[in-house]
Amino acid sequence: MCNKRSTTQAMLASKITLLLFFIASYASAQTAVVFGGSGAVGSEVLKSVLSDAFFEEVIVVGRHSSFKKIDEIVSSAEGESKVKRVNLARVEDISTYTKKIERADACLIALGASAPHHMHLQQWLSVEIDLIRTIAEFCNAIQVRSISLLSAVDVENESAVPFTKEEIESYGEGALGWIKMIILYMRVKGLEEKAVIESASDVQYIRIFQPNTIVTEEPRYGWFDATLFRLHKLVDPYLPSHYHSVDVRLLGAAMVADAKTKLQEREDLGSQQDVAKLSYEDYVSVAGKAFQDRLTANKDEL
Repeated sequence: MCNKRSTTQAMLASKITLLLFFIASYASAQTAVVFGGSGAVGSEVLKSVLSDAFFEEVIVVGRHSSFKKIDEIVSSAEGESKVKRVNLARVEDISTYTKKIERADACLIALGASAPHHMHLQQWLSVEIDLIRTIAEFCNAIQVRSISLLSAVDVENESAVPFTKEEIESYGEGALGWIKMIILYMRVKGLEEKAVIESASDVQYIRIFQPNTIVTEEPRYGWFDATLFRLHKLVDPYLPSHYHSVDVRLLGAAMVADAKTKLQEREDLGSQQDVAKLSYEDYVSVAGKAFQDRLTANKDEL
């Protein structure tokens, strides 16, 4: 009788242990949603999140035309088993997917206008503010805990003033060009940051990445980038670290590593929203060692 009771208790304990194991496994399974996975920074974010076992599912959102490069990255990283593609005619249509994607833990937003100097102002605003706001609203609706946004150095969202209709019309429908784009850049990026903060009011962590010059393997803007990259090699050792140029691979790795760190925290902030701005020293702190090890292994240099 006693043996039978002991056997029953042992079986019950085994089932409870197994149940707890599955509950813990589900709770620890992390899903990341990546926006802009075909861009210079976004592609590095995608590579990093695919290579990190912490994220068991990666939802990649993009336009039809972007998926050729995305598919190449996924194939190269052998990450097919954990990738879910959301292939849209327009990224703005992501708002219709709130019922199709039940849950996620982090949104990584590395999306923006690639050449705003070739756009008129309204076009630029529709990408940097309206589209990013739609994405933030989507991330808020699927109840992610963390949003990582790619912005720019020294942007101040607190002082960013919205454009009036008259202001927008005064710039006409021609391309802005470099000078007007540079004059307006900080204001537009500030409004972008503000749109995310306001539209994702239920998201616990808003992580705003504010890099200075992003160094890519191939210059994106021809002679301008090429000259800037060479200049930074000379002046970076003398600049405050805040203004140091950043390798695009380090930036992508840092966005993923930082999101992972936040998701591992179990602090309950209640209704409080934790908004933080991150710069070069933060990227090195959160991902520098692993990134340097990766470069050393590849016989490369930072």
